[in-house]
Amino acid sequence: MRNITVCIPDDAYLRARVWAAERDTSISAVVRYLLETLPGIKRSASAFPVAKPAAAAPAAPPSATTPADSASSQTPV
Repeated sequence: MRNITVCIPDDAYLRARVWAAERDTSISAVVRYLLETLPGIKRSASAFPVAKPAAAAPAAPPSATTPADSASSQTPV
């Protein structure tokens, strides 16, 4: 099991802590449940849409020069 750190505003933390205490559970258990069931949450699709992959840049065509051509065009050091 992994630990994570989440930063939230103080008022949200206090509301979550009271909510969890009223249900005799912990914030950690609530967050774990939410993360485990995230794909089943209908609102998650609109709140966090799937990122579209960036369009791949077209590959550069292979160079038409031969190694000998490129060697002759280099400036001596």
